[in-house]
Amino acid sequence: MKYIIVCLSLALGALMTPPAKAQTCTVSGSDMSAFSALSYDAFNYGPNGWRKLSSEKCYYDAGASIISWLIDHEDELDAAQQRSQHYQAARNFALAENREIALLQLRQAQDKGDAKLGEMNWNAYLDAFSAWLSSDHEALNAAIARLENQTVGADGRKPNLDAARRFELCFLNSYITIEQDPTCLAQTPEQTGETH
Repeated sequence: MKYIIVCLSLALGALMTPPAKAQTCTVSGSDMSAFSALSYDAFNYGPNGWRKLSSEKCYYDAGASIISWLIDHEDELDAAQQRSQHYQAARNFALAENREIALLQLRQAQDKGDAKLGEMNWNAYLDAFSAWLSSDHEALNAAIARLENQTVGADGRKPNLDAARRFELCFLNSYITIEQDPTCLAQTPEQTGETH
């Protein structure tokens, strides 16, 4: 709980002096109160939750609203919901080019339980994301290697491996480029015309 409060303090302190790109994006105390009144599904998926801010490119405010909402609802959430919200906060802070707060949120998004998340190595993906945020190419390669050791899922792919490879392919790019630029996608041999 204390860790989340520290993250909130960092986020809200930075909201007082938002980056130049986000000058038109501000979330008031009444906005935060309105978010707090929303259920998990309404806040996470509904038209008046954090995704509205993110769709308006108010990424920093979206991340801060998630942290604020988490403080009010932490005791109501299961572990998967908490991981999901911290991960979404990290993504928004990365989109806002605030790597330090994104890293703090990724630490909170780690799977701390003994049970595996199916065949998915969730923590390896978060480690890949963290390595990119830290500009640590060696750690990124190690995380990708762990993802490559997963079994193939029902969709014929290894979970989150393609997403992690985007960090490798566009290592020097911004996170928004990594998420949106098709050149950051790894191509399969079928896509490149190669044969083995």
